[in-house]
Amino acid sequence: MQTTAPPNPTESAPPRRSSGFSMLRSVGSRLFLSVVGGSLIGLLGTTYWSYRELTRQSENELLSNLQVKAESLEGSFNTVEYSTKTVADALQSLYIAGERREQVYVDLMRRSLKTSPVGTGLGFGQPPTSRLILPSRQFAYPYAVRDKSGQITSKGGESDPGDYQKRYFTEPIAAGKPVWLEPESYMETTLNPPQQLVSTAYSLPFYTDKQQLLGVLSQDLELGFLSQKLSVPAMRDAGYFVLVSAKGNLLAYPPNPQKALALTPFPQLSNYQGLWEKIQTNLAAGEKTGVLRWKDDSGKSEFWAYQQIPNNNWILMAQVPESVVLGPVWRFLAAGILGAVIGASIVQGVVVFLFVRRLNQRLQPIMDECNRLAEMNAKSEELMNREDELGRLTISFYALLGQVTVNERRLRKETAKSAQALQALQQTQAQLIQTEKMSSLGQLVAGVAHEINNPINFIYGNLPHASEYAEDLMNLVKLYDATYTNPDPAIANYQRAIDLDFLMEDLPKMLESMSIGADRIREIVLSLRNFSRLDEAEMKRVNVHEGIDSTLLILQNRLKGTAGQTPIEVVKDYGELPLVECYVGQLNQVFMNILSNAIDALEQYNRQRSREEIAANPSIITIRTEAISQENSDSTSNSALRSGAKSVLISIRDNGSGIPAANQSRLFDPFFTTKPIGKGTGLGLSISYQIVVEKHSGMLKCISEPGNGSEFQIEIPIVQENMSLPETSQPH
Repeated sequence: MQTTAPPNPTESAPPRRSSGFSMLRSVGSRLFLSVVGGSLIGLLGTTYWSYRELTRQSENELLSNLQVKAESLEGSFNTVEYSTKTVADALQSLYIAGERREQVYVDLMRRSLKTSPVGTGLGFGQPPTSRLILPSRQFAYPYAVRDKSGQITSKGGESDPGDYQKRYFTEPIAAGKPVWLEPESYMETTLNPPQQLVSTAYSLPFYTDKQQLLGVLSQDLELGFLSQKLSVPAMRDAGYFVLVSAKGNLLAYPPNPQKALALTPFPQLSNYQGLWEKIQTNLAAGEKTGVLRWKDDSGKSEFWAYQQIPNNNWILMAQVPESVVLGPVWRFLAAGILGAVIGASIVQGVVVFLFVRRLNQRLQPIMDECNRLAEMNAKSEELMNREDELGRLTISFYALLGQVTVNERRLRKETAKSAQALQALQQTQAQLIQTEKMSSLGQLVAGVAHEINNPINFIYGNLPHASEYAEDLMNLVKLYDATYTNPDPAIANYQRAIDLDFLMEDLPKMLESMSIGADRIREIVLSLRNFSRLDEAEMKRVNVHEGIDSTLLILQNRLKGTAGQTPIEVVKDYGELPLVECYVGQLNQVFMNILSNAIDALEQYNRQRSREEIAANPSIITIRTEAISQENSDSTSNSALRSGAKSVLISIRDNGSGIPAANQSRLFDPFFTTKPIGKGTGLGLSISYQIVVEKHSGMLKCISEPGNGSEFQIEIPIVQENMSLPETSQPH
């Protein structure tokens, strides 16, 4: 019988571990000390972060108050600009109509100034070399001025030569566009008695259709109006607003309004030279708004917020003492955050301490058991030969980890699919809204066109009869004059009073101009009715040229130019096209989107060019159409048009500044736009791409080189597959 020898007592045994341990050396105690230390650091960090955040909120509050005032001023400036442009359009219309009576222009100035809510003066002058409106007058033309009591005084022109070197006359002509003038003080002699005024002016040159200068129209804005709008506290019943011109002169200064009336330079006030230089540096770097800290000449700290007004590059500023901005911050920190953070730290420390204590209590039996097992040398071999639960646990753990990894990958895929679906849903929703808007617009335009068409048909139909009746009456008058050479004195006097010869000469011209105007209205109504077919759901065979011409007629007001915009020439290079199967309204929408973008691009490009550059290289939009064959997409001959033409190509090209290469790959992405906020939604080209590619199985592409303009090419099949459609019109 074999027996097992007992363990040799001389063999070295592992050292016995103490069943207890020092609290200070335990992991739990270290964790407790780390959490408490972290809480103290967190206290300091939270305090600093709260200080920065509350300060930022106060600065944002100051900026918000400043922006509200800036938007109010900008609204007033926009009102002046809009009313001035409206008067300039009226002057152009009167000139085209042949109106040369001075009193008509005087009344126009008076009525326009009376309806202007902020203007204090309105008048225009014409250049000495071409007095086209009133040839008998010199520089000073119809003018109206509002005195401080609100009364309006107007006067006519002067026969003496005027001072053509005044800034309100020379600067807009030199710039070739409307300008806001630097304010100045002057004696207004039109008023009785004369009054000393300090005002700025918005001066606008206006031209004939051939870009010949007619004159310069100016509307004055008195600085007292600006001071009145800014005479309120800047923030929390403290501080004030300051308005400074682009050259640094005070325009509104509530602490001392006389300094504003004297146009005192802002840098001369209270050690603000450095502040002004800092603001100018920020503006040059593109920071149009911001908040700065500064100390005045007495050493008091202040917060200054500034914002540049885009109309005239004036700068609106708001000054608030530092105590107003930071006082509530320090009070909040002292009363709230410190106490809250300290209390939270104490609670956290207690919770951590209890948790660590409980953890140590739970770990102590395990540690005791480990020590006991380490001392059992006699049973070590038996324990090692037993089944290893740790091994099985490890296998199970890694299997679980693998399943978690698979589930994580699956979840990421599902998340990516959900994000794509959400983006597609948002895109579809935006396009549905845009489509509904265009459909509503089409219904509205159709209704307006119908309502205009009925009365204009009455006028158009009666004009030939009116011309015939007028001719009969004039022949009767001529026959009467030839028969009765010595008419009754009363009849002769009345003939002279009404200027019968002028009436006989002018009446046919008037009827002819009315006929031309009626024809023009009928053309516009026809184009509106063609363009209003946006909600037609069925596909038809149509003449593509009619859709392009209708779109151009609707955009004619933007193409012909205004007092502030140069005209844009449209060159049509139409080829011989067959009828094309398409959704009429949707294709018109594509033409509208692309042509509107071309006009926007040319207008923005012209704002960056001088009048000389525009005259040397005028704005042009070229529209070219042709039928192309299926094999090589080359233009076809007449025989190919009858047999081999498969598609039509519509090319719309402008000679603007072009599209940067970085933006060309994103042109047709939904919501991508390079226009300012409020000018575009980023859906026009995206919707156009879907209409051409998805709805018509065509192609839409952009060819652009920076500096050489942009070209959009639309290619649409002439016949859509499996479609039998009615014809709507014959091609040109």
